[in-house]
Amino acid sequence: MASWVVWAVLVIVAVLLGLVATYFSLRTLRWFSVIIAVAAVIAITRYGYGIAHPPSSNFASAFTTGADAFIAALLHPLWLGESAPSPGLVGRVVIAVLLLLGYRALEAWAMRRQAPQLDTSALGDTTDDKKPDRLADELKFRLSAMEIRSPSILPGGSRTNELASIAQATGNSAAGLAGAIIQFCGMIWPNPRRIQLKIRAETVTRVTVELESCTTGSTLSTKTVATTRDDETAAMVAGCVARQLFAMDRTTPSWCYGALDGSDLGAWLLARMQRVPPGSSGKVQDSREDQIKHMWQAADSNRAAGVVRYELAQLLDLYDKDVDTLDLHALRLNSLRLHAMNRAQYPRFYRGRYRLAMSLQMASNPAHPPFDAKDTKTTLDDTLKILRQAGLTDWKLAKGDVGEPDCDGHCTLSVGLRRELLTIAAKELHDIRRQLALRRVVWDTLWHRDERAIWLPHWRPSHRQAFHDGVCVAELLVAIRLKFIERELEQAEPCPEARLKYLKLGMDITSDIAGDAGLIRSLLTAPLAADDKGRPAADAPTYMPSDAPDRVRWLPWQHCTVSWQAAYNTACLYATFADVAPESVARVVVALERAINNPDSEMERAYDWISRDPDFTAVENVPQFTDFRETQKRRDYPESFAARVPRPREEDKKPPVLRSVDGA
Repeated sequence: MASWVVWAVLVIVAVLLGLVATYFSLRTLRWFSVIIAVAAVIAITRYGYGIAHPPSSNFASAFTTGADAFIAALLHPLWLGESAPSPGLVGRVVIAVLLLLGYRALEAWAMRRQAPQLDTSALGDTTDDKKPDRLADELKFRLSAMEIRSPSILPGGSRTNELASIAQATGNSAAGLAGAIIQFCGMIWPNPRRIQLKIRAETVTRVTVELESCTTGSTLSTKTVATTRDDETAAMVAGCVARQLFAMDRTTPSWCYGALDGSDLGAWLLARMQRVPPGSSGKVQDSREDQIKHMWQAADSNRAAGVVRYELAQLLDLYDKDVDTLDLHALRLNSLRLHAMNRAQYPRFYRGRYRLAMSLQMASNPAHPPFDAKDTKTTLDDTLKILRQAGLTDWKLAKGDVGEPDCDGHCTLSVGLRRELLTIAAKELHDIRRQLALRRVVWDTLWHRDERAIWLPHWRPSHRQAFHDGVCVAELLVAIRLKFIERELEQAEPCPEARLKYLKLGMDITSDIAGDAGLIRSLLTAPLAADDKGRPAADAPTYMPSDAPDRVRWLPWQHCTVSWQAAYNTACLYATFADVAPESVARVVVALERAINNPDSEMERAYDWISRDPDFTAVENVPQFTDFRETQKRRDYPESFAARVPRPREEDKKPPVLRSVDGA
């Protein structure tokens, strides 16, 4: 065997193992090492069978013969070109020990790049003597609840795909000889990083948090957490600890932590504790108000976690009461500003970019209820400034961009500003659609280790196609709104072929969900007529419902889609035609039913968002849509069993008549 071949194979295997240990988990490294070891044993044994004279009679002899030849070729350069002696049993043992030590170094390198484990065993000993058990127990409960999950597409949706959590170290209680062996192996073999948590409670509302390395005993971080109420202390301490651990974890995305003291994560944890079961719509709204108050100050700062800002923006979209004298529409503009802050600070947070595009689309809707003139100009100016810093626009708010307030103190946005907001949304959706291509998903899964938990589910066609189809229909919705603005300005021209090409998939998906898309195609392709003011030039075709199933589209020409997001965006799209094509209301209802009834739908209580989405303002008074919305409200907030029991009749309420002994 040539010496250069042996050294080349050895270097290639070492580089591959090093890359796996650097960019993948310890479990992946062990599987990869086992596969390489099996392949090496097979190759060495087969080579040993070929060079043995006479041929080896068993597997062990062939393997030792091949191993000796392999070691001799490996040591050939060290003997200055002369033949190296046979290593024998001692040489093979030495090489095996060296390989084992090298693999131990690989595992140690991989463990250094994994999430550290938190040791909470010292909590009961380091707290103040006044209330040590209560604070320690509550802190352990809060730490176990600190799990950051991928946010939902729509407000009020369920959350899946855990992104980051605190892994707590557990001791081994084995006894006797087995325990001694395990402890000895733990001493010589690398262990995951262990961080010990210690707290010193100066007062009930002032706690010093200290994180120490269990290996070296050095102090990694020391923070003092001060709160206004004693029931918030444990949550704020948990947020501080989570922030430090997430920053040490290379598998945690950057948008999962923000503030240096972890106040944003602590406020997010407190807000989660305010959630209530959906007994009634009023109780749910009160719960959302409490969550907004907890997160408002922490998430509205320059240093805040992206998921916390995202959560607050979703709550603002769902809220329908006043908070600090801000009305509903001002809250939605603040939601848009929060999404813009996420876009500028975390450009790879694609779900946040999707919500930014949809919020821009909603704000540009001419049927959107008028904004409150008190805070609209200031909030829009801040939002556009953030978008300019992110390189998305050059637009600066001018005097006529926000209309003069009417007698009720409300104002509207200019046509030029609405077109600019839609242009930004179109660019964002275009980038998201390109990112969801399979080759980009596979590459980012391998290259961006901190985003691996996000992109791995997109390897499944159903998961990736659902989001991709939703983005395609959202692009079509933005294109339709731009076309209506062009017709409003009397500048409409047929869409060029290049634009129609990438909008074709969106039109096919809407056709699979709500029937023929001839109404959409007529608006995009027909020129502006002389008497046409914002209306499609061609007559709307007769509505034909679709019977396409909700399943994965494996071939391009198949008529089906698994996307509930696409169904919801289709409903928003046909709501824009309510004034020019009344039959489109039936398509809105059909699309919403498909979005809600989809087995993979994330909409927990669809009524909350449907009743507050500005895209449905044009159809909110149409009887067909109103009946559907009220039916959905009864499904999401059913009456309790006590309310369903009929009241007793009047004669049953009367007390029984008492008679005397003589019958009087």
